[in-house]
Amino acid sequence: MLFPDESEELPPIPGLTYIPEFVTGTEEAELVTAIDAGHWDTTWDRRRQSYGKSYGRKGPAASMPAWGRMLADQICASGHTPHPFDQMLVNEYMPGQGIAMHSDYAPFDRTVASVSLLSPCVMDFDHPASASRHSLLLEPRSLLVMTDEARYEWRHGIARRKRDRWQGSPLLRRRRISVTFRRLIVEH
Repeated sequence: MLFPDESEELPPIPGLTYIPEFVTGTEEAELVTAIDAGHWDTTWDRRRQSYGKSYGRKGPAASMPAWGRMLADQICASGHTPHPFDQMLVNEYMPGQGIAMHSDYAPFDRTVASVSLLSPCVMDFDHPASASRHSLLLEPRSLLVMTDEARYEWRHGIARRKRDRWQGSPLLRRRRISVTFRRLIVEH
């Protein structure tokens, strides 16, 4: 484990919210079916689908599909953001795939929300200014919201591995889909 503090439920990071079971099992199955019916971009090391406004995109953007708009509206209605999202990114992670530690691009608004589907994985967080580190188990059907300090001062990422360890137990990774929402505030 890169970040050994795995005993905590929610890392003590201001602006970080985690909601397990944000969508039901039935909703998860419907979302995965709808996502798989979409067009996957395979030019990255993982498959992706991008919808709505996007910073730095070349060419016209595909509009957010109805299922994505409904999910974005559900997040907004639950009080996690005062503004509707206008950008959605779907990432597929197979065992062994991850994403380097990063902060989301500055042209996006203060809130980033992501729904995890299909497989659990451990997300790592670090705070470069204080060298603090934490980890969080992202369960299937959960919602992760990062705003303010969690969004701007902390980095997050998922290590490239085929299994995680959480509270002493191994977790084999399977196919995982994340659906991430943002709102663009600066267009280029």
